[in-house]
Amino acid sequence: MLRTLHSIPALFASLLLVLAALTGSVLSVFPAFEQAVAAGAGDISVATLAGRVSTRVEGLETLVRQPSGTIVAYHTVGGEQRASVIDSASGQVIAAYRPSATQRWVKNLHRSLMLDTPGRVATGVAAACMLFILVFGVALLARRMGGWKQLLGRVRGNTLQRLHNESARPALAGLALSAMTGVVMSLATFGMVPEGGGADPSFDLRPSSEARLALVQMPALQSVSVSRLAQLKLANPGDPTDVIDLETVDGAGHVDPATGALLAWQPLDAWQRLNATVRMLHTGEGLWWLALVLGASSLTVPLLSVTGLLLWWRRRQSLPRLAGNAPLREADTLLLVGSETYTTWGFAAALHAALTQAGLRVHAAPMNDIEAIGPNVRRLLVLAATYGDGEAPESARQFLPRLDRLPAVPPLAFAVLGFGDQQFPQFCGYARQVHDALAARGFEALAERGTVDRQSEPEFRQWCHRLGETLGLALDIQYKPLLPPTMALELASRTDYGADPQTLTAVLCFAPAKTASGWRHWLGLSRLPKFQPGDLLGVVPPAGATPRYYSLASAASDGVAEICVRRHPDGICSGYLTGLDPGSTIQAFVRPNESFRPATGAAPVILIAAGTGIGPLIGFVRHNKPGRPMHLYFGARSADDGFLYQDELKGLVGDRRLRTLTTAFSRASNRAYVQDRLLADARLLRELMVQGAQIMVCGGRQMAASVALAWDRILEGSDLSVAQLRTQGRYVEDVY
Repeated sequence: MLRTLHSIPALFASLLLVLAALTGSVLSVFPAFEQAVAAGAGDISVATLAGRVSTRVEGLETLVRQPSGTIVAYHTVGGEQRASVIDSASGQVIAAYRPSATQRWVKNLHRSLMLDTPGRVATGVAAACMLFILVFGVALLARRMGGWKQLLGRVRGNTLQRLHNESARPALAGLALSAMTGVVMSLATFGMVPEGGGADPSFDLRPSSEARLALVQMPALQSVSVSRLAQLKLANPGDPTDVIDLETVDGAGHVDPATGALLAWQPLDAWQRLNATVRMLHTGEGLWWLALVLGASSLTVPLLSVTGLLLWWRRRQSLPRLAGNAPLREADTLLLVGSETYTTWGFAAALHAALTQAGLRVHAAPMNDIEAIGPNVRRLLVLAATYGDGEAPESARQFLPRLDRLPAVPPLAFAVLGFGDQQFPQFCGYARQVHDALAARGFEALAERGTVDRQSEPEFRQWCHRLGETLGLALDIQYKPLLPPTMALELASRTDYGADPQTLTAVLCFAPAKTASGWRHWLGLSRLPKFQPGDLLGVVPPAGATPRYYSLASAASDGVAEICVRRHPDGICSGYLTGLDPGSTIQAFVRPNESFRPATGAAPVILIAAGTGIGPLIGFVRHNKPGRPMHLYFGARSADDGFLYQDELKGLVGDRRLRTLTTAFSRASNRAYVQDRLLADARLLRELMVQGAQIMVCGGRQMAASVALAWDRILEGSDLSVAQLRTQGRYVEDVY
């Protein structure tokens, strides 16, 4: 619901908001420019200023002090109306006053889109939309960050999400101020907020033959500082009943030109002060620095609009288009899917189709949408993949917190099917957490929690068969794996390590495959998609459609997709890849792995890997052109067997892209593992952590677990822990 309330106004008013923001940014420059060229009046009275100007400017009628402090005199010379900028120190004319035509045009575009009343209505609605977008956007960000207290913490997510959220946070206050004041000004324009001010005060000025007092001697004008002046309109010399009109930032009144005393005075009421304050806060007139702040904030709106639209579009495209997906308000069955690599949606699509064919009204959605339980939903089915070693996948990270906050709903029957890999000790661990949380909420389990190992289709069918029996339905499961579009890659080169052919390790470099005619290749239309070191190459083996993922050691700018693969005796994909000859082609795709990249900044990075885990880490080092401090701990079997990139690593140390290289060989005479080397360097590593270092671990799960225990020992006695560093994004893993 929060996402809908945030995105719908943004989609509706994005173009109008961008136009208003850009024109507002242009207008924000003028107060600063006017302030820079304005001549200060000093601490003088209105009487002194008026006296100086009246003796030097012919036909003076009105003096106006602009918010910037510029004094403008309106006067008549030879029957011609003139406006002049005045030097308040001397009272002399500096130059003719010519308001900026550009400023006037941009202001009209900003206020009314050059459409008068309809345009003013549109801009008012846009300001209200901006207010909605900001309120619900902040609520969304707080929920994503894990609570209001974490609102200023490190933003997690992919590049687009970080760019959107990190751009919004510093601009939030300025945009909120502009939106709120814009709404109030729009309401005032149409009389929905009172302008304030009552009838002019009454006074009696009888015709007098007395000569008029010199302006510089008038007590009423002597008591007012020029800094408080808004406008002074002099009495008509030919009309003995005319008076001097005085307007200040505090109120307005009339002055007797014969005595210089106040005849009447009316201070600003609350509504007048409110409208004046709102105008000042919205335009920055009189507060040039605020105008620049608001203008800078407004410049983020185009970026936020573009990134927000891309996030909305990516979210829509990331979900499969399921035929017959029932509207939520009509659904009796809610099918929630937690997936990290998209493949779980293939199983969800098969189950959705079978349940729909059996007569149920099924609505499928990501697990993060648990709050959107419709009024007619009676059963909840959850397909939850486990990411890493017991963690939630991307589309389910908010499921458990949102389940805790879910208001009371009618009792639901539920069933949970977990997807995972039995190599990990927390096999389907997240699905177990979900099952227990639903049971604790009072929901009734339709069946025991099911598990599927390594995308096993038979295990999925068995669970669906048991579910169908429980529901009294015959489910016809037609499973077709969902895969993103693949491209053909050709093996350009390979480097083999290891003497045992059954467990050799190969560094494989793939380039875009040439088409049959070759024209797409030679025209540059056959090229690698964008990726960075640490992203994943999904390889589809010919023996099955379930892809396997390998961390990339290269970036797209390198011209190749480079991966490290170790042959496993029972590995379908590893055996396939390590058996390829140069020139062979594979079908593959790239999946971003935003959570496993060096954090921005210049803080040190501690890289830890064993075996093929070196792949993404050497990619980070290769692209460390600024020479950021990077320290690598690498474990292999021996210096002669499994020491990947040995010569290149020495060269990277030589050119300072890698500061230190520490190795650990498990089959050497002085046998050691990477965790042993870490403990030996505990003092140095603690100093690096004090400097804000980030830890990146890549390799097998057993190695990663041992490294985490070693770090807990290293950090003993400090204010840091591995758990705390994980929360801060300073301890990240890519474990297989």
